[in-house]
Amino acid sequence: MKQAILIILAIVVLFVVLGRLHGEHESDGDAISLEFWCYGTGGATNPGAEFWDDAARRFAEQHPGVRVRVMADMPHGPYLSMLTTRFVGGNPPDVMITDDGYLGQLAHEGLIASLEGYIQSDPGYHSEHYAPSMVRDGYIGDERYGIPWYGGYGYLAYRTDLFQEAGVRPPASWAELIAICRQLQEKAGLDYPFAMEVRSAFFMMPWIWQNGGRIMSDDLRTVMIGEAASIEAVQFVHDLIHKHKVMDPTVATGTKVVDLWSTGKAAFIIQGSWNAGRNDTLYPQWQGKWAAAPLPAGKEAVSFFGGQHLIMSRASEHPDLAWAFMSFITSTESQLRHVEMTGQPPGNLEVCRAPGFAERFPYFAALPEAVEQGRNMPFVPCFTRIWYELFQSNVMEVVMSDPEADVAGVMRDVARDMQAVTDDYWATHEYYVQGRPDGAARRRRMADGRVEGWAR
Repeated sequence: MKQAILIILAIVVLFVVLGRLHGEHESDGDAISLEFWCYGTGGATNPGAEFWDDAARRFAEQHPGVRVRVMADMPHGPYLSMLTTRFVGGNPPDVMITDDGYLGQLAHEGLIASLEGYIQSDPGYHSEHYAPSMVRDGYIGDERYGIPWYGGYGYLAYRTDLFQEAGVRPPASWAELIAICRQLQEKAGLDYPFAMEVRSAFFMMPWIWQNGGRIMSDDLRTVMIGEAASIEAVQFVHDLIHKHKVMDPTVATGTKVVDLWSTGKAAFIIQGSWNAGRNDTLYPQWQGKWAAAPLPAGKEAVSFFGGQHLIMSRASEHPDLAWAFMSFITSTESQLRHVEMTGQPPGNLEVCRAPGFAERFPYFAALPEAVEQGRNMPFVPCFTRIWYELFQSNVMEVVMSDPEADVAGVMRDVARDMQAVTDDYWATHEYYVQGRPDGAARRRRMADGRVEGWAR
């Protein structure tokens, strides 16, 4: 064990030293150098690496004497640890991408710069062009420390050929979902027409919101997952498997939804938007035979919408240029190039108004509704533990596979455990890290497009 710790420490020290040496010898003649970091989606390979190299080149053309060094092919898993190492070493990147959940932590520790002044003074940056749920999550108190880069959302991918055979359209409600599955069972001969990742707390969030349920209170001090509306939502998904029998029960024991889609056993699935642009490549057998639709609504029409923010190091020696790069890559022109080169949805939603966008990228058909209905998870430092370690592991991965599960009882028990962790956190921390919905910050967000949102 001691040897392993020493090896890890040695690697960390080496990383810091190499980072410092890299910074000391980064000059290219008299060029000013900016460093940019992002991570790959899934593995180490970043589908956006080509875009980032292209963006760095185009930015340098517009800013003679400036070059942007891009670090794009880093795996998502250890990305934050690698970034933290650079912060500890005193030589972090100037600009970087981070998951929205880490924004508050980095801001509270004084590692990243407030962007409020730049946002207010830059005539080319328009907050109303971004999803309100993501604009909100860039706030720490009254100021923004992150600007949206990429927003992911859930949508229905459905087989148009099978839906036509059954004479049905994508469901607009929970009741229609069951009814349409019955038609697909009868007319298309499918045993289990619908599929979703039922073991993931991430994919459960929209169902809870759609039923009027909540995960936590506005002040993030009270866990609400054990209340009736949240329990009913989880029970409904459980019933899709065990009562209504429209979803393959093996999805609760490890079968991948994409395998059911690939083999044609499922006629429609809930999929993340980050995969939409790759479907024709991954599943060429369904090319021209599938389309995208919004999630079915419960008592409310709600979709998850969140993802990545761009942030600036507080230690950047060239903050004005760093902002210029951030503004450049979030421009409508750059974002359209990103969609074209990666097949991933844009952060700047003005891209969707570009001529021919809907025809060129039909797999983003559900994007307008997802933006308007978008919500994101509440970000408090203990949220990862209470939501994933407690709720996902003790509810989603347990009750979904058990036809006789006492869903309500298990959820109330877990809610008590989640509350204990939350209480313990607040007993030792009196600061709030992200998205606080009160006072001046709330009024500021409302004036900044939080209420009106993004209109098509």
